[in-house]
Amino acid sequence: MMQAREKRPAFWILMGAVMLSPLAIDIYLPALTAMAGEFERSYAALQLTITLFLMSVGVGQLLVGPLTDRFGRRPVLLGGVAIYMVAALIGMTAISIEMLYFSRILQGLGACASVTVAFAAVRDGYTPTEGAKLYSYLNGSLTLVPSLAPVMGGALTVALGWRSNFAFMTGFAALLWLSAYWRFGETRPPGTLIEKRLYRWSRYRPVLFNRRFLYYAILVSTMMAAILVYVSAAPVVMMDRLRQPEWVFSLWFGGNALVSTVAFFIVPRLMARWGRKSTVQRGLIVVVGGGVLIACLYGSVPVSVVTFMGPIALLSIGFSMVLGAAASLALEPFPERAGTAAALLGSIQLGGGATLATLLLMTPLAPQVSLALICSGGGIVLWVLAKRVTENANSSD
Repeated sequence: MMQAREKRPAFWILMGAVMLSPLAIDIYLPALTAMAGEFERSYAALQLTITLFLMSVGVGQLLVGPLTDRFGRRPVLLGGVAIYMVAALIGMTAISIEMLYFSRILQGLGACASVTVAFAAVRDGYTPTEGAKLYSYLNGSLTLVPSLAPVMGGALTVALGWRSNFAFMTGFAALLWLSAYWRFGETRPPGTLIEKRLYRWSRYRPVLFNRRFLYYAILVSTMMAAILVYVSAAPVVMMDRLRQPEWVFSLWFGGNALVSTVAFFIVPRLMARWGRKSTVQRGLIVVVGGGVLIACLYGSVPVSVVTFMGPIALLSIGFSMVLGAAASLALEPFPERAGTAAALLGSIQLGGGATLATLLLMTPLAPQVSLALICSGGGIVLWVLAKRVTENANSSD
């Protein structure tokens, strides 16, 4: 245990690593309209930059996970942050939509490396119970950015133009790289499995065929799909359909993200009282309740800022209760291949969530209907399956 404690990285570096992904999305949401005008493309064409980034993060983690087990967490983190920084520079200087698309795919590959290392490093140096708390705090960091970035991005866009958002991402990545270079030591355990071939089925099979892992991976993927439907639809509903100014959208979006952040930092106390599994199940009940509320409001009152954005606060609390504990329960059985397991979890969470969200957004369904289907329908199914899937799992709560 003493050896593990010596390897524990500075938590603020882990926070910075997981912040790269939401920063790459939320800071320029208020600028999408301006970007669509400059590139003379539809709003949907600019929304694709979000989807491409998320899919790149999801798929890229399948490649990054084995790299962290083979070469260690530190070099992968430094390389990923550097790629992210270069990609942000390309986005800042983009002269075509195709160049912007390329920068977003490359930026997703850099971001996936940083988030994989952050989650694997927690699994490396902490007990499952301690790790559950830190996963909740890391997910809180993920939501801290959306509470601040849209406001900052809106101000930057108004004052300096949309390219200043990518300049900010470049600077943030540069500071993180320097911090990690000086303060992030190697955390990979001595017993990590190192195979000659990086990518082979035998590396992934023990994780993917673990019933508990699959259940919690599908669970966090479903929650992520709901989050992405909201994130993708909110600018369209608020600024395009309801004709709200950028600052109003930023305040509402940031307010809901702040609710998530506070909840994520309170959830560890709930886990200490209820246990991780009970926290997940109770969180699902809150998510289902949020989905039902959205359906009731959509079917009975006209769409407004309050009826669209208000129920998201309740969903944010439910997501906070589910995500941290579920991640800990999914990764707990794999101390010897934490990098690969963390990468698979992230890939399913982001890749699966982005795919489901994209398919729903392509349908003629209103965003409120899609959210209600995911949260109430999906939440009920997952809650019912919870005991059947996890009853034989050999782990503590």
